Amino acid sequence: MKSVSDFEKIIKKDKIDSVIVQKNNTVIFEYYRNNRMKDKQHKIYSVTKSVLSALMGIAIDKGFIENVNTPIIHYFPEFDKDNENERITIKHLLTMTSGLHYPGNNAMIPSKNWVNFVLQQDIAHPPGKEMVYSCGSSQLLSAILQKTTGLNTEAFAKKHLFTPLGITDYKWNSDAQGITIGGFGLMMKTADMLKIGTLYLNNGVWKSKQIVPYQWIEESTSPKIKTDDNYAYAYHWWNISYDNQVGRIFFAFGYEGQYIIVAPDYQLVTIFTSNFKDGAAKPLQYFKDYILDE
Repeated sequence: MKSVSDFEKIIKKDKIDSVIVQKNNTVIFEYYRNNRMKDKQHKIYSVTKSVLSALMGIAIDKGFIENVNTPIIHYFPEFDKDNENERITIKHLLTMTSGLHYPGNNAMIPSKNWVNFVLQQDIAHPPGKEMVYSCGSSQLLSAILQKTTGLNTEAFAKKHLFTPLGITDYKWNSDAQGITIGGFGLMMKTADMLKIGTLYLNNGVWKSKQIVPYQWIEESTSPKIKTDDNYAYAYHWWNISYDNQVGRIFFAFGYEGQYIIVAPDYQLVTIFTSNFKDGAAKPLQYFKDYILDE
């Protein structure tokens, strides 16, 4: 049987930056590689996408956006209109199935206007047919939030998500047009990542207040696109299936091994911040071997 000390040894050996395990809304394990890691604003990379997903749910609930089936040309009238383009919806962006070619961050980041760069890409697949992971899709969602709410995504998050959760110590970068980076721009503390996970575990409720609609939590984390035997993608959240698993496990994942893992049937939330150049999936394995199985 694996022990807590075994777990500590392996995360120390792998130089994991921080881990928090919460069970039944109580922290049962907390680890920081050094004192600095506790108060550090960690680059959470694509975990940003899952926070953006929460904001989309809030915006729809408040009536800024009609629903996920709204075509995106509604917000980008300059977008070339042909039959395929007209079919791309917010849902396609959330599930990474827009069909738009994405040449990668190394191509988008140096471009002068990220939104235009994404919109000018060719349609590589019919919308809804194939998942292609794209930070460009997330940037379009952030632009849509800004167009519909009159606030950039960071300001909208501050008002409707971060302030209600007591998240004050963070940074969220923007592109050259002032559009908050939807795919990877957020930096936050490990304890604040836990707040996001706890909010999702508790069906969008924080201190008796509904912050994210319950229906959105359910819809946005339920598998939409199967990516292989073990993984599926939802609305900017991932799902994983282990053998003998009870219920559903969904997670936010960022480059170099940043995770918010939520296991509702186990009443578990687990946070990892890491600095893996290779092996970014290791924390998921540790979650299974040392936390879930125990």
